Amino acid sequence: MNNKTLLSVISLIGCLIVNPANAASLSKAQAAIEAKDYKTALHELKPLVDAGKPAATNLMGKMYQNGWGVPSSIDRAKSYYKKGARNGHIDSVNSLRALDDIVYLKELELIKQKASAGNATAQNRFGEMLEYGFGVKRDLDAAFAQYQLAADQGYVVAQHNVGRSYNFGTGVTQDYAKAENWYRIAANKGYNQSMFYLGTLYATAHGQDNSTSQDIIAFAWMNNAAALGDSTAASIENRLLMKLKKEQISEAKDLAEEYKKTYVTPFQ
Repeated sequence: MNNKTLLSVISLIGCLIVNPANAASLSKAQAAIEAKDYKTALHELKPLVDAGKPAATNLMGKMYQNGWGVPSSIDRAKSYYKKGARNGHIDSVNSLRALDDIVYLKELELIKQKASAGNATAQNRFGEMLEYGFGVKRDLDAAFAQYQLAADQGYVVAQHNVGRSYNFGTGVTQDYAKAENWYRIAANKGYNQSMFYLGTLYATAHGQDNSTSQDIIAFAWMNNAAALGDSTAASIENRLLMKLKKEQISEAKDLAEEYKKTYVTPFQ
């Protein structure tokens, strides 16, 4: 077992072990909450929260979520739930998920109305919520349909999402040619993520341009995505450079400069 794994196990065990004094204070806090004596609950919870006890941070999150003796704050509640969730505390994980669902459900109602009215930004967001199950049951086909509606209106994020859907076969039959076409549409508007994904298409030999080595084209896309601030693209760019033969490097850099004139410079 490596040190990182060992530390994770120790941390998890620490979450599971509750000494009698802590358990007593936690029980007092829970009893006080049930009795709506929030002042006492806060008094009992504070030292446990300061000590990083996940069961206590979870309860403190509920205090802020519901406004029990403290100003109601979804952000504060979420921060307390996250503390316990990071340590593998199941109740904190469940509280965080339930809170997210409440937030998403409120957003969903508004987004659906705007999407139905033809708002491209809302259609794209509705697609994301359907794809990832944010406040709604996952429906990949319906997600793709929303992305397509927004993309057809020229919304660049949706155009990228349509490309990504074709790339991975999410809600639609996988088609690398169509994926590249949509990525290029978005890249022509300076959309960084599409440049990165074009780089991945060519790095995995799924690109449609066979005029030169796929690795050379992959480098050119990653170089430009990196120029727009994508640190992952910068890392892949360097690895691609090491793969290229000496005589290919200058070609790759020249192509990157050519792409820069179209995809980067106009948007800087």
